[in-house]
Amino acid sequence: MSSKTAVPSHRQLPVTPVRQVSNAILNLIFPDRCLLCGVPVARLRDCSVCGTCWDKAVNLRLQPPWCPSCGLPFQIPSQDEGHLCGACSLQTPPFSGARSFGYYAGQLSRLVQAFKFERRRNLARPLAALLAAACLETWGREDFELAVPVPLHPRRRRERGFNQSVLLAAALQEQLMLPYSEAPLGRTRDTLPQVGLSDAQRYRNLRSAFRCDQPGLIRGKRVLLIDDVMTTGATAASATEALLAAGARSVSVLTVARAVPGIE
Repeated sequence: MSSKTAVPSHRQLPVTPVRQVSNAILNLIFPDRCLLCGVPVARLRDCSVCGTCWDKAVNLRLQPPWCPSCGLPFQIPSQDEGHLCGACSLQTPPFSGARSFGYYAGQLSRLVQAFKFERRRNLARPLAALLAAACLETWGREDFELAVPVPLHPRRRRERGFNQSVLLAAALQEQLMLPYSEAPLGRTRDTLPQVGLSDAQRYRNLRSAFRCDQPGLIRGKRVLLIDDVMTTGATAASATEALLAAGARSVSVLTVARAVPGIE
């Protein structure tokens, strides 16, 4: 991972003798392969991603300048960093700021999809390392008092078996010592999948889609909202509105990847 990363990735952490032995035994009995390119990998150490594919994912890291409000990277390198993007100029989002580690493209998008749709829960820790790096590039650990994962509707959570945002928040807590709770925020209804919807349809689909069940947990606090991908920001905006209405002092948004028009 690049030197700009503020926290070590799972590959950079020291390996204990016990972990070395367990890795060797598991590799012998249950050989693992990179889920992206198929080359052999160490089952525990590599989390099913080879070094080459991991480096390609990390190289998709967003570079400034970006919109200070929603975090959308500007395509013109000389663009003023304090300048808002077109969408935020027309309607400023309710959250204080948003940051993503990298483009939702290439190897990074495939890792996120495998994590979410193929139940690759072991990707939570390496992806959380990317979250931590993006977080500390813009904010300090002291800027937040609580991380809150974006919730899934109970039906969708039962179908998937887990909420990927909760796993990311839990892994981020290990790396930044930032407490998290999934209790404050819930879904009021099971919204349609956002894939394939226009921007206007996304906002209508998610209008009043969240509720704050335990306002006492977030009242007066600076909240960091955690999710895997940010597309138009409709989900983040709706969840932020619910948190602010319940008394949160401020809400910022942190995601692993950012969908950018024209980049796949």
